[in-house]
Formats: sequence, structure tokens, C-alpha cells
Amino acid sequence: MIKTILIDDEPPALEALSHLLRQYPVLEIVGEYTDIEAACQRLRQDPVQLVFLDIHMPPADGLDAARRMYRNQNDLAIVFVTAHNQFALEAFEVNAVDYIVKPVIKRRLDATIEKIISKCPPTAYEPLSKRQGEFLNRLLGGALTVDREIAGQARQLELDASQSFSLFFLLPNTWDKTPAANCRPAMLDTLTAASLLVWETPHGLCVLDFSPVPADNSKETERLAATRLKDLLDARFPQAIGAVGIARQRGDLNSLADRYREARNATLIGIRTAPQTGIYHFLDSGLQVTLAHYIPQAKTDALINDTFGKLLHYDQQNGTELFATLEAILLNDSLQLVAEKLFIHYKTVLFRKQSIEKILGFPLNSFTGRTTLGIALTLLYLNQPPSATAPFPSHYDR
Repeated sequence: MIKTILIDDEPPALEALSHLLRQYPVLEIVGEYTDIEAACQRLRQDPVQLVFLDIHMPPADGLDAARRMYRNQNDLAIVFVTAHNQFALEAFEVNAVDYIVKPVIKRRLDATIEKIISKCPPTAYEPLSKRQGEFLNRLLGGALTVDREIAGQARQLELDASQSFSLFFLLPNTWDKTPAANCRPAMLDTLTAASLLVWETPHGLCVLDFSPVPADNSKETERLAATRLKDLLDARFPQAIGAVGIARQRGDLNSLADRYREARNATLIGIRTAPQTGIYHFLDSGLQVTLAHYIPQAKTDALINDTFGKLLHYDQQNGTELFATLEAILLNDSLQLVAEKLFIHYKTVLFRKQSIEKILGFPLNSFTGRTTLGIALTLLYLNQPPSATAPFPSHYDR
């Protein structure tokens, strides 16, 4: 994508231009400025490929600013956008890519974008699948939120923003290490099919399946499809994929970020609470994963520290395993099962339970206590992916 900044001293004009340009998926708008000096400072620290620049910006001069920008970055592409048509000759003398007179219309911008692509060729020749993946990751990051902007960019990438799909998140066992890191391209190729759109996200692989799903049995149909995906990868890349998460029901690109988070959260919880299953549907994850959507990160940290902080600190100071015992108590239906899972005597579990209740200050049998701890444990899992080497983030150990 072409990294782009916009400069115009009139905020309404800047907003209108930004709205138009965000419909072009080849552009990545990384900054919008009403002050030339602030924009020049940004360019000195973090170069971009393209600048849309107003000429008349009192007390500054856009033409002079362009000359300074070229001195710092000679491969920069500059498009002048102005209400004055008398500066066109001077603009092209400073090597401008184009000169657009306000008001800016999309048809005029289309021609400008063609010129820009010819001046910044690497992006123009990127494979369609790579550009689609970059666009989808921008959706996941919240870079696009307006439905019509999403639809416009999707259309240029041969995607239908209104088409429904099933969403699967594939959690690798060691995404940041070999061998999984070395086989990512081959894994993507393996999953590519006519009805599938597959790309790499910062957390793993995401698959959109556009094949029809019966409305009366969508959950089980999607579970079978997820199983086939995992089996297909397991056959070629044993142990590469740890689990597959499934988002709820079917939706379109406008809900991509929420559904991706659902599938990933279901995976992160499922692999901890039922590690042998391997396939986890959001609708089976319970209320706790749903609540994770609505709890800000700062409150998440506070809740984890308020609930588990004392216990983690006690374990660290005394070399005990009370947190592991509490985790087992919350994840199992009886203390006898806890004893069997931890390979300790039932009475030892009872003794540890009493110690935990004393440290936490409330009984584990109470509905409020178990609910609070269950939510806190869920949030801890979501903040600490299972592939990490340390059992828990260090900032919770206090």
C-alpha cells in the first residue's frame, strides 16, 4: 500500500478529501494535517510515499513546502489540491504528480490514482491476495468503519462486502517460531480454494468460507467445515495448528472485526478449558467470552490484579502452586476431579482451597465469588496466549 498524508489548512476540506481517498485500497492514509510545519516534521521522522497538499495555506506556501519535502525525500510523490488554478505551471515545475482544482470529485481522483500507481509501482504489482489480506487486516484494526468506504474498497479488490461468510480463526502452536513460521506461505496455499479467502493476521490465520450453509444447522455445518480445515493442515503440517475457533452465525465484511475477535477469543478460552477438543465455537464459550467484548483493557488489568494478584504474589514468594489449584477448581465440577487432575490427595485439595479462600478473602463456593473469578480467569487467558513460554504476564505478579 502507498503510505499517504494529507495537508490542508481548512478542516472541512481535509475531511472531505480524506473521505474520498479512503475509498482507494492502494492508499494507506497515515496522517492528516492542517499545519505544514507539523507535516514536514512528521516526514523527517517517518517518510511516506505520497502527499496531497494544498497550495494556499497562510502564512505558509505549499509550493515552497513541496521544495523542502523533495530535498528531504527525492522519491516523494506530491499532488496539489487547491481552489486556485493559476499555480498549475509552478506546481509541475516542482515535479508534482498532478494538480487538482477544488471541489474534488471522484472521477477526477480516479485519473490521479492511475498516475500515482505508475509512479509508485511496487504496490501496483502486488498480488491480489496480498492486497486483499492487507485490506482485511485494516478492517480488523478498525482503520475503516464506514460501511460505504468498506464496500468501495472491497469492490476494487474483487470482494463483495455484503456477501455472507463463515469465519474461522486458526491458532498456530508457535506462530512466531520455526517451523510454523517457515511454512506460512505453504499453509496459505493449501487452504486456498474457490469458496475460501485465507490470509495471515498478526495472531494466526483467518479463513472466510463463502460456501452456502443451511440456516437450520449452521453451527454443526460450520463445525464440520472447521474440522476439515484442521485435518487438511494437520496432514501436511503436523502439530502446526493448535486449534480452530468459529465465529457466531454468518455475517458480512462490515462485522469482520467483531466476528474475528469472537473466533479468536473462543479459541484462546477453549484451548485452556478443553485442550483435547481442538475445535471451538463462540456460541459454546459461555457468557464470559461475551463480557470480554465490553471490558476495557485498563479494567481488565485491574480485575485480574484485584482477584488473582495476591494469590500470584503468594505463590511467587512461597514457591506454592495455589493459583494452579484455583484454576483447576474453577475448571472442574468437583474437588475429587481436581485431585485426580493434579495427581494429589483429596485432602490436599481441601487444604489448598481453604488457603486460597483465606488469601482472597471470600469463599470459592459463593456464586459471586466463582463468577468473578471465572471472568477474571477468562480475561487472563485472552491476555496471555497459550503459546507463550511464561505462565502469566509479569505485571500480574504483584
